[in-house]
Amino acid sequence: MGFDTVVAAIMATAIIVAVAYTFLAGSTTIAEYSIESYKEAVQMAVKKLRSDMSILNVTYDSSTGTVTAYFKNTGEVKYPNFLEFDAILYGKTDTGEMVAFYLNSTSYTVVKELINPGIFDPHEIARMESTLTQPLANGSYVLLICTPNAVCDSFDFAVP
Repeated sequence: MGFDTVVAAIMATAIIVAVAYTFLAGSTTIAEYSIESYKEAVQMAVKKLRSDMSILNVTYDSSTGTVTAYFKNTGEVKYPNFLEFDAILYGKTDTGEMVAFYLNSTSYTVVKELINPGIFDPHEIARMESTLTQPLANGSYVLLICTPNAVCDSFDFAVP
C-alpha cells in the first residue's frame, strides 16, 4: 500500500464525513424550523379557541345611512385596538337584489369599560358605527363582525 493510496483513503473518508455532517446539520435545521412552525400554529389555534364575541344589537338609521352595532367580547383575548376588525354587511332587498358591502369607514369605541382604558378586554361592550355611501333599500340584512383571529359573529336585521 503506497503513500498515494493512504492519502486517497484519508481524503475519501474526509469527504464522507463532511457530507454526513452536512446532511445531519441540514436535518437538524429542518427539524428546528418545523418545530417552530408547529409551535406557532398551535399558539394561533389556542388564541383562536380563546377568542369569542357576540353581537348584541344592530340598528340602522335610514335618515343618515348609519349602521350601529353593539358587541361584547365574550372570549379571553384582549384587543389593544380595532384596526384589524372587519365588518361586512350583506343581504337581500325586497325586490330580490343581493347586496354586500365591506364597511370601510367604520369607527369602533369601547362603551362599557371595566379595566384597561382603550383596550377591548373580556366582558366589555364596544360600539361599531359605519355610515354607508348609499342607503339600504327595504329588505333583510346580516351584519358580520370578525376579530383579527377570524372569529366572527353575525346579526340579522330588517329595514322596513
